[in-house]
Amino acid sequence: MDALIVAGTVKQQHALSDVLNQAKFDCVVATTAAEARRSVLCRMFDIFVINAGLPDELGNELAIDLARSGDIGGLYIDDYTRSDLFSDDLGSVGVLTLARPITRSGLCEAVRMISIANVRVRSLKEKNEELCSKLEDMKYISRAKIALMRSLGYTEDQSHKYIEKRAMEMRMTRRKVAMDIIKTYEGI
Repeated sequence: MDALIVAGTVKQQHALSDVLNQAKFDCVVATTAAEARRSVLCRMFDIFVINAGLPDELGNELAIDLARSGDIGGLYIDDYTRSDLFSDDLGSVGVLTLARPITRSGLCEAVRMISIANVRVRSLKEKNEELCSKLEDMKYISRAKIALMRSLGYTEDQSHKYIEKRAMEMRMTRRKVAMDIIKTYEGI
């Protein structure tokens, strides 16, 4: 798994890298927000950690941009007063805010929570894609059934059986058979 660390000082970078390496992440380190944005263009990350107070910007906008661009969760670490200001906006895009000072165990726990949430989001996304594909299949099949009923006078049951039989005989998916039927009969 890959992690993007964005921190302005070498000391912060090393401290965050140690924790993430312990959690089995391969780390890419960026010193500025601009450098972090370039890194995201070249590589996918599983998690990001931003230690606020970067040389070119505070870091909260970067956190929002990263969360929206790759559907990944991350951590935003800032002073207590500012972390409260941004926690609602960041939380709405899947970024957990932590207030400094933070303990090593607190950071490890936060990384673990974000990792678990990312796994769950990926799983739900895959399920959603699967369901969308099935829905698309159903649309084509229904359209093909209507084309058969209009053109050949089949009933809905006959149209369904025709598509299923043809798919088995031709060793094609029902969607492909339906698309062929649509091309044939809706082109008339």
